[in-house]
Amino acid sequence: MLDDYQEFRVFGERGPAEALRSWLELEGVPAVVESRLLANGVEANYVVCVATRLAHRARWFDAQLRPSDAELEFLATGRLPAQEDE
Repeated sequence: MLDDYQEFRVFGERGPAEALRSWLELEGVPAVVESRLLANGVEANYVVCVATRLAHRARWFDAQLRPSDAELEFLATGRLPAQEDE
């Protein structure tokens, strides 16, 4: 993990971790996603790490109303739910 970042949340899949990272960065909290292999070497956890100096802000945002699935999808892909692939 980066020295000036601390572990914030752990996910079993990359998508939700990237969505949370995007949401936190949109709110001004620098964040990164690290992949950590589990003991069997096949599965991985995805850890969202936030800048240590803004961890309190990340916790505050995390305690607020969670974004909807549509909002998370938009943050992850940049496409609105009604948009078709062009």
